[in-house]
Amino acid sequence: MLFPMPFRRNASNASSDTPHVRLEREGRNEIRRITAAVEKVPWTVSLLQILWTAGPVTLLGAWGGYLLGYGKAPTLDNYIFFISFTVITGAFGIIANLTHHLTGGGRIERTSKRIERVIKTLPELLLATRNLIVESLEGDARRREAAAMLLRKQDLSPEGVELAALELLDDSDDARLIGQIDVYRRVGLHARIVDLMADHRERLEPRFNELYDYAPQAITLLRERFEGHAPDPRYGVPRDENFIERVMAAIESDNDLLMTLQDVEEMVILAFELISGRRIPVLTFEYRGRWKLARAFDSLEEARARHRIAQATGLSRLKALNAYLSEQSSADTLESVSGQRAEALLNHSVTAIDQLSDNIHTLAHELQTGRSRDRHALREQAEVLTNAIKLYKSVSSAYEEVGRSHAHRLRMAERWESLSANLSDSSTRLRLGPGRRGLRIRESHIALDDEAKAAVCKHLGRYLEKANIGTLRERLRKAERDTQLSVGVDTAKRVAVEVFLALEPHVHLSRPAVQRAINSSNAADFGQLEPNLSAATKAAMGSSMVREIETDLSRTAESLAVALVRHYRVALEPAAIDFLKRQYGARDATLTMLTNINLERSEPANVSYLSMAPPAVGTPHRQWYRALVRARRYLDK
Repeated sequence: MLFPMPFRRNASNASSDTPHVRLEREGRNEIRRITAAVEKVPWTVSLLQILWTAGPVTLLGAWGGYLLGYGKAPTLDNYIFFISFTVITGAFGIIANLTHHLTGGGRIERTSKRIERVIKTLPELLLATRNLIVESLEGDARRREAAAMLLRKQDLSPEGVELAALELLDDSDDARLIGQIDVYRRVGLHARIVDLMADHRERLEPRFNELYDYAPQAITLLRERFEGHAPDPRYGVPRDENFIERVMAAIESDNDLLMTLQDVEEMVILAFELISGRRIPVLTFEYRGRWKLARAFDSLEEARARHRIAQATGLSRLKALNAYLSEQSSADTLESVSGQRAEALLNHSVTAIDQLSDNIHTLAHELQTGRSRDRHALREQAEVLTNAIKLYKSVSSAYEEVGRSHAHRLRMAERWESLSANLSDSSTRLRLGPGRRGLRIRESHIALDDEAKAAVCKHLGRYLEKANIGTLRERLRKAERDTQLSVGVDTAKRVAVEVFLALEPHVHLSRPAVQRAINSSNAADFGQLEPNLSAATKAAMGSSMVREIETDLSRTAESLAVALVRHYRVALEPAAIDFLKRQYGARDATLTMLTNINLERSEPANVSYLSMAPPAVGTPHRQWYRALVRARRYLDK
């Protein structure tokens, strides 16, 4: 007789346990674990504690105390008193505990629903924001931005690659070729990829170079597809730098124009990453020792952080100006601001505002001569020009602050050098190994524990309920399975503000070191998340995608080494070089180059290079004010 194996799973159960079911189970466990952080002790455990304390423990304590106090066992009357006291006390304790948990059960249920709602809604907000980004552009710019979003998807099919190439190149033959290369990549036939590249590179490379100035990120992604490479989820997706600073500026100035839709996308991604368990490493310098030197060190670190923030602010204002002009479609020449240098962004914005002012002059002239009666169009154009001038002024003041912060940084560097020059090298060299004193590299992480995740989800859940975000999809689920969340630009930007307010108490986004660490890290690729997935599936997939990200601190360590040598005038010793290479993977060529820098005190330490100078923004042009005055003069009649 054959007996079933005791530990063999039933075939029907094994077949029914599909990957989707496993994702659901893992996601439910994740949501349950976050919710449990709100209620530390289960109510059943509390109830048993009350019964044990009010019952046997109280009776034993009373009997022992009476015996020690009177030297004899309690009488029957004493037992009746103690038992009555125990029953009454225990009953009141049980009633109070049950009342607490019955009334608190609704609170826990609400917290659980908010966590589920946030985990389900954030990926949909991400998709809705990307749709708003594409919707805000016109013509070729819209096609190129949509193509870039397609090419960032790691699991994009060959048909999708071909569609993205067609949107960018506007040539069906070239698009079909790149789609064929992606088919060969999927089956590992790199020999055929090399053949196709050799046959068609001379024709496609000039086309890539021609389009690069208009859409650098999209063309870079397309060139990688042409070479047989696809995005690797282990390396993530580069972030749009300084997005946190722009969101903070919008909050402080109460001006949503200072924030772009790309910033909204980045904030939503960051929130979902941290809720999914992302840990972002932070590397900073710290010095502990002589108080004068420590104070000079802190002043120099603060000055460097202030200068970096000023530089980021100038570029952020410039991106916000270009994004606003692109959203208003005031110029056909404006493209997506992604990947553009400051000089190119400034030229684009000036050209767009010049064209806007010319349009206002034309509209005003047509109204005055009677050839047109469209006063509404003139009023709209004048409002756009007013906002554009305000943003241009903020760009100009931001770059003026760059100059002032640069001068302050030079003064703090000179102060550090004058103090450190009188001390021995052992006081200022980079310390390794155990200990706390001296100049050291400090490691930390940006992350949320379960309690912080629950608090963030409660904050965002309350806002989503108040703003009625996410309920439309629930009402239309039966009518259309893949219904996507739909929000407006103002609502999307308000969500970014709420994400910042929810995360700030836990990860301190306003700190320069935190912003620098987030900007230097790649974001997780959430391209596989779809609108029709459940909250549990999204939670499991988000956690899986976050775990796939590889931590790369090589560039961060190299930037610290550059700051150590160029700003603090501290030599890199062989032990420090070996430590940076072994611990963080810093490149040997970069560290070797730093060892060749002359650190003599007589040599000027801080030099300003023209290549690093900010763009010359200047004041708003007079013709812009003339157009605005002419429009208002006619509209006030």
